[in-house]
Amino acid sequence: MSLNLLSLETSGRSGSVAISCSDLSFEELQNYPELIDRIVTTSESLDPSSGSAKTLAPAIGRLLTQLGLLTKDLDAIAVVQGPGSFTGLRVGIATAKAMAYALGIPVVAVDTLDVIAHQVAQIQDRPRRIDLIASVDAFRGQSFWGRYLIDGMGYTKVAPTGIEDNEVLASRIDGPLPAIAIKGLDSTLWVAGPSMHKLQGCFDADVSERISWVPCEPMAKSVASLGWRAWVGGQTEDVFGLLPKYYRSSAAEEKLST
Repeated sequence: MSLNLLSLETSGRSGSVAISCSDLSFEELQNYPELIDRIVTTSESLDPSSGSAKTLAPAIGRLLTQLGLLTKDLDAIAVVQGPGSFTGLRVGIATAKAMAYALGIPVVAVDTLDVIAHQVAQIQDRPRRIDLIASVDAFRGQSFWGRYLIDGMGYTKVAPTGIEDNEVLASRIDGPLPAIAIKGLDSTLWVAGPSMHKLQGCFDADVSERISWVPCEPMAKSVASLGWRAWVGGQTEDVFGLLPKYYRSSAAEEKLST
């Protein structure tokens, strides 16, 4: 009997879903978490021309059918909690909560910026240690961002999630970001994530060439990888208490407060 994890990534205008199936027991994965990297994951991208509210449930159904599974065969759900699109996060969290409650299974929350850092850490042809700015489009000329140290195949968050005007964040990247004193750290700053292109447009060409720009959309397969680790590590969420992390007020709330 396999363990089956459903993963949802709905932080942006598009998104993806994934189902991972493991023949290993929960105890085996707890004792040997490195085996998580061998778990087979099948994923499907959501149609970017339609909202996740319309496409998420059908995509989950198609994946279950493709793998010969029923909804009751799911053992846990992993979902991005934010930062990201207000609507996308609400749809993903609401879906995860409803399914987890109905099935009586655990749910784990994954940070969107952690997903980006995880994906960059999997790039093979890069320096071992890099300084990374992971970014997500916050719209209205802004970006959510976090700073990470990538070391080998792992990552460490070295600055908390923030939100900045793109021009302001670009000026910080180009100037006063505090240095990380790590031996063997690559001298080139890396910037990755859905907001990369908007940030890149804020730099002059000569400055832009000194930065490694990495196109990187967060993927449900990576949510699955982090979700498995959180699940076997006991980092599950209260189904009723799980809420999106927006990191700012909505446009309506900001307008109301002015």
